[in-house]
Amino acid sequence: MIHRKFVFGVAVVLALLSGRLLAHHSFAAEFVKEEASIEGVVKEVWFKNPHVRYYIEVTNDDGSTDVWDTRGSSPTALRRSGDWRVNTIKVGDHVIIDGYLGRDGRKLLSIRRVTLDDGTVLPKKALRGRGYPQDPPKDES
Repeated sequence: MIHRKFVFGVAVVLALLSGRLLAHHSFAAEFVKEEASIEGVVKEVWFKNPHVRYYIEVTNDDGSTDVWDTRGSSPTALRRSGDWRVNTIKVGDHVIIDGYLGRDGRKLLSIRRVTLDDGTVLPKKALRGRGYPQDPPKDES
């Protein structure tokens, strides 16, 4: 009887965990196949799983500012790509970030490349699969 309860308990736990593993979102659900470049000052660093984020304050032509949510790969993938560590990009740093724009006009950018003030370009070597993974669904406009 105890053996059956144990097996049932393990099965329930595995079933609950499997939903979590499949919950990752589609890249095309958040980003469009349109590249952009932003330049600004780092306001916040979020070097955690599942994706590293940098919040960048960008000054517009009219003097107003917007804060962009820029998202990179996982911390592990970024570390493996070269000299990219938790303190490589810090609050107050001036950066240029190239990437794919967020859907629906959101101030969101998927990071492909970061250029630091000293001319360093990150990542130093290509990340596997960092191109746009697939064509996004066509908008019916």
